[in-house]
Order: sequence, then structure tokens, then C-alpha cells
Amino acid sequence: MKKISLLIVLLLSIQFYKADAQGAWTNENATAFTCNFGAVAGTYNATTTAKSSVSTSTIANFLPSPASGFARVYTGNSNNGGFALTGLSSLTLTASNGTAVTATNKMSVYNLSNAEAIASYFFTISFNNTDASTGAITFAIGNSANSTENNNIFNDGNNLQGAAATGVFTYLRWDMSPTTIAFSYRKGSDYSAQTINSATFTKTGGPYNVEIYANNHASATGEYTRNSTQYTVASGKFHIWVNNARIGADFDATTEVARGLALNSLLLQGIRSTSGTLAPINISDLSVKHTVGGTLPVTFVDFSATKNTNGALLKWRTSSEIDNDYFQLLRKTETSKVFEPIAKIAAKSNTNSINNYAYTDFNPAVANNYYQIKQVDKDGKTSTFDKIVALNFELGAEINFSKTGDVLRIVANSSTEGNGNVMITDLSGNKVLTRKIRYNKQLNHYEYNLAMLPAGAYVTRIIMDNKSRSFKFIK
Repeated sequence: MKKISLLIVLLLSIQFYKADAQGAWTNENATAFTCNFGAVAGTYNATTTAKSSVSTSTIANFLPSPASGFARVYTGNSNNGGFALTGLSSLTLTASNGTAVTATNKMSVYNLSNAEAIASYFFTISFNNTDASTGAITFAIGNSANSTENNNIFNDGNNLQGAAATGVFTYLRWDMSPTTIAFSYRKGSDYSAQTINSATFTKTGGPYNVEIYANNHASATGEYTRNSTQYTVASGKFHIWVNNARIGADFDATTEVARGLALNSLLLQGIRSTSGTLAPINISDLSVKHTVGGTLPVTFVDFSATKNTNGALLKWRTSSEIDNDYFQLLRKTETSKVFEPIAKIAAKSNTNSINNYAYTDFNPAVANNYYQIKQVDKDGKTSTFDKIVALNFELGAEINFSKTGDVLRIVANSSTEGNGNVMITDLSGNKVLTRKIRYNKQLNHYEYNLAMLPAGAYVTRIIMDNKSRSFKFIK
């Protein structure tokens, strides 16, 4: 009886140690997503025809119902390999021997609710003392923006290999050889497998406890504490831990998923076990944790400012918007002490795709102009993009004319303030229009309707800042 009690205590101690060893995000969501493999054994084997089984939070098929989102298994048309539920809350995937794009065996969980852009993934894997000499096993994470079957890499029948696949943040991959398992991650520049080492994982070792700490936030860093030590994950980076040891340093994510999108999906696939024993992998204790508020109501991707003949052209992009009402453009000059609003631009409200916005500041001040963007929710809450862009308009008196239809436009950039004149004459020198103007230390805009002039050739002349310039046009 004492031996049984000691065994129970030992098992509980191991479980508590495992939980304590896992890193926890600063502001981590208290509720983790745990992938449920259930307590009932079963198989889902490949046939000559590709097939899939999808479970939802209300309907269970081969896999038990997930707490949120969708849980799916797919077998390609290779007629070998597949899946087995062990009845011990774990899943065994056996790779196919196919090499075609649709010959993979793939398990995925996608469209998790309440997901954020900063997430950690935990799972235990084992290679079951395999003697497989070929095969590639892949575990990928990323974003699925659509739950429709066959819509993206997380719910279609394609294997994730060297081509670009929208939504992928990164993958870990294990390639079998007769003697070793090459461990790699997805390289961002060409989406190929970048080798990490061939020593971390072995066919006879394990089980291996794997941890991934990923940051897909557009700008913010992610911080997690593990064994009383704090680690920082920069935007577009991730960390890997195996059996309580950190592997490598900061790894770069791919560009296949826009920064700011939530990490709400994962997949496990097996393919290319072309000779000998089919490569297997057993996975259990699969869970996902997120930060609280890792995804902002609006996720900004970029903000830029360029000069054109009309003023300062401001462009910005977002990758997601939640209950967003409008944007407020702010400007600060050399003479102003704070950022002041100059424009209000309607937002897309709710979207999970890339959105492009643009606005022209027609009256930038002389010298430096600093711009920033504030976002306003429908409930009045605000957040400000931390990026500030600047343009300098200290160009002296520079004058440009343009004519569209019956409208004459003059854009004049002045380094001084004063009064001036605009005159329009025919080719005989007769005045047909005279206007007094006021110009300021900024880009000044003047517009005149020429509809009342008869057809003919004319000359317009502007005088300002002790300079003048003429422009000939045909009416």
C-alpha cells in the first residue's frame, strides 16, 4: 500500500513539475486551449481516395469535439498511413509514402476562439522507436482566417512543403534518415526547411516535451517567465524549447502571415515516407496559451509619409480591425507642443484582412511635420500607433500650376507670410481675372473656376514672397 501511495505522489510531482517548467506569458490568458484526443481508441486509415473528418465544438466525428474552432483529420490518396487514437488521450500519425501535393496525412486544429497574436504551443512527441529511414513530419502554426473546408493550408488537402502558404507563421520539421532525425524550421525567405541540428531528436529517445513561444504582434514584444527567468520574444520571432532546454536563439518567422493576425491554428502532417517502414509520430498533451490583449482593436502593419506636389501623402495599413469606428490623423509642427488632430477617416469596422488607407495633408507647415495615427473604437476607447513619421517642407517659394477641365489649381509652398496677387490675362494682355491672396508658412492651395471665360489662350500669373511665376493654358 505504501508503494502505491509513493507512486501516486511521484506521478503527481512529475505533473506539477511539468506544469511549473512551462513558461507563462506576462498577462497570460488564464484559460488555455487543450486539444482533446479522448479516451476511446479508433483508427482513420488512408484509402485510394482522399477524405477528411471534421469535428466542431458541438459535433464530434473521428476526433473528439474541440473546446472551440475545428479539429480535422485528412488522409490523401496514397492508400497508406493514417491516424490512430490510442485511448490514452494521444494521437498517432503515420506518414504517407506519397510525394504529390495531395498525398499527405494531416491533422489540424483551426479558428480557435479568443486567440491572440502572441501565443505558446506545448506538446509531447515520440517517434516510437521507429526504424523508418525516410519521411517528413511537420508541425506548423499560424492563422486561418476562414473556417470553410478546403480554404487554406490548415483545412485543405495540400501538404505544407517548400511553396508559399498563406497564414503560416512557422513550422518545425523532422526528416527521417537511416540513422538520424534532422530537426529544422521553416525559413522565411524561400519557405524551405532550415536545419537546426540532427542531435536533439532521436528515433529511440523521448518522449520529448516541446514548447514554442511565438510573437506575431505587429510591434509589441512578448515576455514569458520560465523557471524564474524572464525571456523576451520580439515581433516576428519565436523560441523553441525541448525537454527543458532552449534550442538555438531567436528564430525568424516567415512573411506568409501578416503581423498582427491572431495565431489561431496548427497542423501536424506526415509525407514522403517513400521506402521501408512508414514514419510515425505520437503526440499528446497538446495545448495553446495566449496573452490577454495581445491583439489590439486595430493592428497596424505600416505607416508612411511622402511628399508630392499637393502636400504630405500619408499611407497606413492594418491587418485586423475589431469594432473600429474611425482613425484620427495627428500632426505636430516645430511651433506646436502637442499632436493635434487634422483629419478623421472612416474605418472598415470589423475585418481580418489587409486594409490600405491614404490621406493627403494639403497644408503642411514649413519645416518639420510629425504625424501619428489614433484609432477610436465604437465605444469611444482609443489606441495610438506608436510609429511617428516626419516630413520637412522647408523649400522656400515653390509654385506649381495644373488645370483640369474648367478648374485652375495653384499650389504654392512659402517660407514666409504675406499678401499676393493672382492675375489671368488673354494673349493681348487684357486682364480677365484678378484676385488678392493671402499666403502662410505652409503649402498654400488656390483654385479658380474658368467656366465664365470664352475659348482661347490665356496666361495666369501669381506674385508672392517677392517672386512671380506664369502659366499658359488653353480654354
